Amino acid sequence: MTVRTGSCLCGARAYEIDGDIDGVWVCHCSLCRKASGSNGNWILIVPRDRFRWMKGEHHAVTFALRPTYTITRCKTCGTPLPAELDARNVYVTAGTLDVPLGKGVRTHLFCASRADWDSDEPDARFFDERAG
Repeated sequence: MTVRTGSCLCGARAYEIDGDIDGVWVCHCSLCRKASGSNGNWILIVPRDRFRWMKGEHHAVTFALRPTYTITRCKTCGTPLPAELDARNVYVTAGTLDVPLGKGVRTHLFCASRADWDSDEPDARFFDERAG
């Protein structure tokens, strides 16, 4: 069985996921854009019984922004962490994976809220260097 690992930027909080993931979901709503500081929140939907925390139990802080919207971050480095408010699934922030996923985006949500700057200009430049 495939086991994928993930962690926050400082490594204080780490998890494992058992099995395959069918792809990435991207939410483009304004709340997710602000929470991520990017063009949306990129998540993996993982059944709860296939997700487990490996370390860092005391390194999480949850912010309740609205009754229906919270975000949990590492209290050391601020990385957005997997959300565990659903009884069936854990919503794992895709950028916290430590290993390749081998899948692309499967679903875009709230596309009507997509930022107007979320597109490439015709003369956009691309650099292939890797970091980290």
